Amino acid sequence: MQRETCTDADALIFKKFTRQRTYKKGNRGGAQGHYAVTPSGELLVSSSMGDGNVFAKLLEEALEKWNAMPREKRLLPKTPDPRAADQWLRMEKLYPEDGLVLRSISRDLKKARWPDWNLDYAWFRKGEARAFLPAEIKKDVQHDVPTQLVGRLVRFHLIDNVYGLNYTCFPKEAVQKARLTITVIDVKGGKASLRLEGETRADTEVPETIGFAPKLMGRATWDLEGGKFLEFELVAVGLRWGLGNCNLRRDPTPAAMGIVFTLAGNTPAERLPPAFVSRYEW
Repeated sequence: MQRETCTDADALIFKKFTRQRTYKKGNRGGAQGHYAVTPSGELLVSSSMGDGNVFAKLLEEALEKWNAMPREKRLLPKTPDPRAADQWLRMEKLYPEDGLVLRSISRDLKKARWPDWNLDYAWFRKGEARAFLPAEIKKDVQHDVPTQLVGRLVRFHLIDNVYGLNYTCFPKEAVQKARLTITVIDVKGGKASLRLEGETRADTEVPETIGFAPKLMGRATWDLEGGKFLEFELVAVGLRWGLGNCNLRRDPTPAAMGIVFTLAGNTPAERLPPAFVSRYEW
């Protein structure tokens, strides 16, 4: 699903406007940040600064430039082929339409500086979602979610990304605990009420010393006939420690961090692939 050089039309547009970027004081390097761009790929403004007031002024500047720009420069010379995207190699194509899609929000329990939270998604295919439950769904039955699935959460989603994406996810050997138990609380009206609880720990010194050891608790509702989750809430709270290669931590001292998982919606914005989906081994 990956290749070294991407020549798809959208990738070329991205390359075009990022190369037009100029670096001002306060901007970080690389192509990360916020952009206002015309459909033709002409850059209006860009910034990687986190100050909302600065960003608002940039948008006003972008609008002025847009209004002053001739129509032929705003648009592409011809209408894009709507079928072109069908040929693009994109992780979005792995989206589990009939599976379990979770939105995850991570944040420090004690605010240190802005921003203090981050967003990602976790994906599970239909069969994987069903594996969260026992083979026979009846009251009081307990079930340990397969280690492979809990391990995916630990390695790629129970990570310290509060201040930025940490490019270092946990290797398999870093996972020391990976337990998530589902208990069927009740079965009524074609729905099963579930309780979730568990504990995980991942700790590594290669390439950086980082770790997270949370307790897990939550609840969910399973649609027996539809074979899908109607509700899903899972909270992970515990100590994180260390300095990752890109999580912008300034202090490696252990501190409390929380991550909450809930069912994602189905808007285009919520179909974005997880940061580490390429490592799911799908």
